[in-house]
Amino acid sequence: MMTKRLPQLIKTIGTAGFALASVLAFGQDSLFIARGIWEQLPEATEVLRLNTTSNWSGQNAVVERDEGVASSIVIVNTDSTNHQWSLLIGANEGVTLGPGETAVVELPALSMGTYRIGLIDGEGDGLGAHSMLQVGLPSDADLALFHWNLCDWETDQMAAWSNGTEPDANAPYVPNYFSINEQTYPATLEDPNALVDVALGDTCWVAVANHGKMDHVLHFHGFHVEVLTSNLQPSRIGWSKDTVPVKKGEGMTLQLVANQVGTYPVHDHNLIAVTNAGFYPGGMLTQIIVNP
Repeated sequence: MMTKRLPQLIKTIGTAGFALASVLAFGQDSLFIARGIWEQLPEATEVLRLNTTSNWSGQNAVVERDEGVASSIVIVNTDSTNHQWSLLIGANEGVTLGPGETAVVELPALSMGTYRIGLIDGEGDGLGAHSMLQVGLPSDADLALFHWNLCDWETDQMAAWSNGTEPDANAPYVPNYFSINEQTYPATLEDPNALVDVALGDTCWVAVANHGKMDHVLHFHGFHVEVLTSNLQPSRIGWSKDTVPVKKGEGMTLQLVANQVGTYPVHDHNLIAVTNAGFYPGGMLTQIIVNP
């Protein structure tokens, strides 16, 4: 795990409209900090997301980079309040963007793995603007790549942030929703990145990032998975298990070999995490489908 402070070269280039015309000509990826309604929950909660365009999506965008190559990314704040964006590795104070501001942020050269990115201000983090940076992971047809952004949510806290107030820091944290890629089961089965759908004999990778306030322990029915990378538990690299703990704030890459046909669940081992507000089944639950 990297612990030293990571330098970030920031160039703020004004309002969002001007900035896009200036920087996209260089082919850099962009992330838009956007506010919208998360229809996934019955409460239709207001949330923040990192989107690839100015068009609202309830799912956070994933960023891909080559291994060992420094790069840059454009961050556009389309929200009406200040936010602080960061590559979530080690001690990193992040980049502050006011409403309508755009910044070009330099990303360091990184080794292969799954890393976390997102907002670190209270509101931005509390309303869910966080995703993953995939570095050096496969992008060809010979090796399927899936990704799971894990998170837990307490809707009372989210309502407080949406209303412009800070939640009570002394109140117990009792999450009532759990998600993969901002989807709760059964909607996870409709997400081609959350549902692992492969053929017999295929090898696939799953990039996992835990953005929640608690550890999550993933249990794979029917398979052992190998830990390929981990930024918080490097001692687990090379382990092959059917149950994998993913710590709070961790990025991890897993390998699965589809050696038997069938449909198999994958879920958090914590019982409350496979419910939607206490109703089972729900939450952090998806499937592996291995076709003949």
